[in-house]
Amino acid sequence: MKSFVIEVGPEDDGRTLQAVLHDRAAISHSEARGLIDAGAVHGRTRIKPGDYVHRVAAGERYEVRRDEERRYRPRPGRHPSQGFRVLHEDRHLLVVSKAAGLLSVPTDLRPDEDSLMARLLERERERGVRVPALFALHRLDRDTSGLLIVVRGRRAFEGLQEQLDRRTIDRRYIAVVRGTVAADSGRLISHLVEDPQDLKVRSTKRAGLGREAITEYEVTERLPAATVLAIRLLTGRKNQIRVQMAEAGHPLMGDRRYGSPSPFIDRTALHARSLGFVHPVTGRSLSFSQPPPRDMQRLIRALRNDSAVC
Repeated sequence: MKSFVIEVGPEDDGRTLQAVLHDRAAISHSEARGLIDAGAVHGRTRIKPGDYVHRVAAGERYEVRRDEERRYRPRPGRHPSQGFRVLHEDRHLLVVSKAAGLLSVPTDLRPDEDSLMARLLERERERGVRVPALFALHRLDRDTSGLLIVVRGRRAFEGLQEQLDRRTIDRRYIAVVRGTVAADSGRLISHLVEDPQDLKVRSTKRAGLGREAITEYEVTERLPAATVLAIRLLTGRKNQIRVQMAEAGHPLMGDRRYGSPSPFIDRTALHARSLGFVHPVTGRSLSFSQPPPRDMQRLIRALRNDSAVC
């Protein structure tokens, strides 16, 4: 039995345990999941088998106890159900519900990091597809849960991209923001740019800079110190909802980057709850919905009874 310790540095803060094991132990993502399933990874809190989206924090220590004579593989059937659920699938596209804590696609800085796309490609290979080809039509932030479209093949991708460009894909979210939003409904329009130093997104008023971002919202419930919003996304810029709501004075609950942490939820309170679009090949109108996950439901219940939001 070989044992080693992984100390989490600032550069790995917020990443999944699986991704850190992959990088620091120089093993495959599959073996990293196998170690987690085997109970071979030990931290300050118990790491449950199948908890591939467990996120680490700077300063934490994890001990890995590994039998060099053993091959570590994920439990059969465990991987495809962890972190995502396929709601619709045909030869042209998939509609997937992503869990919070999982990247949609790998970043340029960490192209091998675990992500929804990596798991879907592995799922394709497990189904016997020799050279799987999948394309993410749009993305959700790591902390955002909910629905997105993944495409098989160029014809379907181009058809859906045209719908995105014409803003005919209906994308709706539920968000919980700090404070009381006064207007019952509204539209936020700005031009967003990304700071090359800290990679944070912000609005700019300089002519010719930034990409147009349009968000519509409607108040569905006012809580003692927060507001629940139904949001319709007309454009899909990076961090769009988070940035525009923060700049409007109402950052999302739990948003550490554009707001502040919350004692009620450990991630940004944003969920992509519904999608509506025309199938790019068959021409059928399709619509899907997914209720907010338990952590957001618990958040709303807690906020109904607690006016001291900090």
